[in-house]
Amino acid sequence: MRRRDLMRLLPVALSLGAWREQKASTTDGELSGERAFQRTLPRSSDPLWVKLRQCKVRYNAKTALYSLTPTDEVKALIGQTIKVRGFIIPLDGLDMTKHFLIGINTPVCLFHPPGEPNEVIEVRSLKAVPWNDKPVTIEGQFKLISNPEMGVFFAMTNAKPVKA
Repeated sequence: MRRRDLMRLLPVALSLGAWREQKASTTDGELSGERAFQRTLPRSSDPLWVKLRQCKVRYNAKTALYSLTPTDEVKALIGQTIKVRGFIIPLDGLDMTKHFLIGINTPVCLFHPPGEPNEVIEVRSLKAVPWNDKPVTIEGQFKLISNPEMGVFFAMTNAKPVKA
């Protein structure tokens, strides 16, 4: 199967609730193994991730929904133009993508999340960005969103790639 075919499966995989498996990491051997492997791979050291990871994430097992409590420091970023360095996870299955996640971790699987909900940002780019497995720097307007089913709470709009 070609990479393009695999990437087309990503939105389907996410919509099937892959994000909800996140809290199963202590009992799901497959996900635990992926997390252990992920820790051996490159990870973004961008200081913005430190701020975002301070936000408290909760998971309600009864409703299978996530919630996020942003810190005052993160709330102060709303509407600001920010830069972040991380790894692209396309959401449209294309090699050149305008809608993607950027995360702190190197993605290792299409069927499991690339990190915790406070470790990914949904990005809407003005121009298509090439997908690859190397870290990129993206600049755009920061906002908070609420997608409790998928565990996505941060977004960037009017985004574009910039030099690191």
